[in-house]
Amino acid sequence: LLPAGGIGAHAPASGPWRGMVNGTLTLGAESSSNSWPGCLSLSKRDPMSTVKPRQIELFVAQQLEAPSLRDDIDIMSLPFFSIEKTPRHDPIEFERVVGDRRQYIRVSPGEFGLATIWDNDIILYLRTQIIEALNRNRDVSKRISFHIHDCLVATGRRTGGREYELFKEALTRLKTTTVLTNISTSDEIADEGFGWLESFKIKRRRTAAGADVMASCEVVISDWLFGLFLNSRRALAIDSAYFHLQGGLERKLYGILRKHLGQQSMWQIGTDTLKDLCGVKRDVRRFTYDLKKIVERGLPGFDLEITKEPRGLKLVGPQRVSKRAYLVVRPRRALAG
Repeated sequence: LLPAGGIGAHAPASGPWRGMVNGTLTLGAESSSNSWPGCLSLSKRDPMSTVKPRQIELFVAQQLEAPSLRDDIDIMSLPFFSIEKTPRHDPIEFERVVGDRRQYIRVSPGEFGLATIWDNDIILYLRTQIIEALNRNRDVSKRISFHIHDCLVATGRRTGGREYELFKEALTRLKTTTVLTNISTSDEIADEGFGWLESFKIKRRRTAAGADVMASCEVVISDWLFGLFLNSRRALAIDSAYFHLQGGLERKLYGILRKHLGQQSMWQIGTDTLKDLCGVKRDVRRFTYDLKKIVERGLPGFDLEITKEPRGLKLVGPQRVSKRAYLVVRPRRALAG
């Protein structure tokens, strides 16, 4: 929650985790089963370079062959998106203390509700295209143009007419949702406010039958988001099975575990802390019940267990007595999908 005294105020926290929910890039392409519920001119560019680019007006990218989509470690692990399938019209509010700094996130909905974790698939697609272009020493821009069909296919969607309408709705939520945070994409310490997209334009074409259909899309992403795109050290590959996960909680859980488990043989987190990271409104008991269902079904890449006994494992968040439950995570070597 935001502290008294405004955004710049520093508020004491009761523990290391505290929160509550109350340029143009042209890409080239029917499949799968899911539905929607600046320039670097370097002759040899290090993919890990943090050189700040200058903007160019047009960036044309080639269609990639079977790209592995990538997400940002903070977007994966913090509550920037709604995980509900029904429109959510109340804000997400979250804060934590990292070292000696308090970090906060406040995400406010527009007329059509908060942008969702399914809407984030568009951002995953755009980020991957930018990273791949930078790895090939190509110039990039925050103005991105792409074929809608390609985005739908890459993110495991069908390509019927309904999917195009849902794609438009997703763009609208990404444009109208506003984010206020002091989590920076650079070394600068600042409070920033932005929408995921500054603007979007859907271009149509006339079919032989005389119908106007959606063909391509041009978006301008926010400076904050473009900063994430340029820092490849923050990106982690997403298993293709992720796009077949039907539940928002499953998707969010995958992102959190993908970041925090890393190369460890085991990782553990209290379900109350995990609830805050997911940005959900339900109470801890109901959240733990939903979590048990996911443990029973399984999650690609992970073996999961819920226990009330930490057994000396390294914990995330303050230890609490009483009846706290923990999610224990181990890597599964053979990934699904």
